[in-house]
Amino acid sequence: MTTPHPEVGDPLDLALVDNAIHRAEGLAVADPTSRLAHEVADELTAYLALLITPAERRLTVTGGGSPAAQRARAVLSDSIQHARAVHHDQLTGAFTNPTASLYLLAGACRLLKNAMVPPW
Repeated sequence: MTTPHPEVGDPLDLALVDNAIHRAEGLAVADPTSRLAHEVADELTAYLALLITPAERRLTVTGGGSPAAQRARAVLSDSIQHARAVHHDQLTGAFTNPTASLYLLAGACRLLKNAMVPPW
């Protein structure tokens, strides 16, 4: 059973995103063409849309003074671009391989989810 789709503006529970990522990875191996796999792909697509805006906000406040900070900023920028491309391709039906679709959605969500976790 999938979790309900969050509404725009609601705080995003990153544990729910992580749970959907794990379910997608399992379904990619076990049964990527099932109805449940399609539901999880839809869920990840919704989460991805909700993760992009906070990641963009974080990018605007991330300083780039040191070489490490500049690299972190570049990685976040690349992750956002990748997530946008995956989101667009999922919405337009560009993915023809359901296994690849699940892995790409899960990976893009994981990248942005990890970017939202505060640094130690």
